[in-house]
Amino acid sequence: MPGLLIIEASGDPAAIGEAIGRALQPILGEAIVRHRQELARSGIDWDEALELAQQFRGDLEGNLSRTAEELHALARAAGCDIDALVSLNALQETLFLTRRLRAEEGCTSLAVPAAASVDGTVLLAHNEDALPCRHEQIYVVRARPSDEPAFVAFAYGGLFLYQGVNEAGVGSTGNALTATDIRIGVPKLFLYREVLRAETLADALRATWLPERANGNNHLIATGDGEIYDVEVTGRHHALLYAGNQPFAHTNHLLAPELRQFEEGDKLDSILRKNRAQRLLELGTGQLSSTTLQELLRDHANQPHAICKHVAPGPDRMSRTIAGLVIEVTHRAIWVAPGPPCTVEFERVSL
Repeated sequence: MPGLLIIEASGDPAAIGEAIGRALQPILGEAIVRHRQELARSGIDWDEALELAQQFRGDLEGNLSRTAEELHALARAAGCDIDALVSLNALQETLFLTRRLRAEEGCTSLAVPAAASVDGTVLLAHNEDALPCRHEQIYVVRARPSDEPAFVAFAYGGLFLYQGVNEAGVGSTGNALTATDIRIGVPKLFLYREVLRAETLADALRATWLPERANGNNHLIATGDGEIYDVEVTGRHHALLYAGNQPFAHTNHLLAPELRQFEEGDKLDSILRKNRAQRLLELGTGQLSSTTLQELLRDHANQPHAICKHVAPGPDRMSRTIAGLVIEVTHRAIWVAPGPPCTVEFERVSL
């Protein structure tokens, strides 16, 4: 694994995108090559993928102008094609819309309210499961936008998967869902960036169900004053789940009864991880901390369907855990394991 890269950025959206693009220039070429190879293995022509990317980009530019500006500046600074970068960030949408989804990227997300932690800290945690085609470079973006909340957030491999916390006390993580009502629209990964722009809980929640979205996703959002909501989103519908004072785990299947009719795919892997994580959280209630969550993210029960997942790349293209994340929402800081959490130490990066 390449280790943790910390990217400092500030200014308007173009300046922030340029700083990130310069930092990612060494890896984006390889990341896009791997992405093209995965599409080819799925029988998707590169021209077809770029045509879809152009449509996604049109919706992004028409609805999320600041994120689009960051993306364009990032592509220019890194010297890569803008639609190739959009396609990289829209792998699931591309596979779904062409009906060639052969494997899904998983992930496990956790939330700990103040009442369940050892010292009243509000915590989020996440294991990032990725397909073998994804570039393994893990990075933290610590940014101070000119007129929006500063944030510190995690991503990897050229993705806009910015999971972290902003200075307004909005913390964000999430995980993939697979629903049948996908369509052309704004790819889901860009909505993580929009959540970090929010100054209020309401604005963060609304960002996750942007009406012009292409796809579903799960967003787990917490605030520094202790509110925790899980937002399950499909292409056209959404549902809110409230954690209250109980720890909460979510993986890659829909929990809201009204959304289950849109579920697609075998969810046994997700169910095993969710139940295991929920039980471990409940066992630790009252003693949960950044340290205990880091240990939970290293759990190997039910392998290869574990929270910390180890799967050798093969013809089934199963995902494996490539990074771990713990977010101290109260303290505006994140802990990142730049590799499988069981093999590397977590590093703390504060805002």
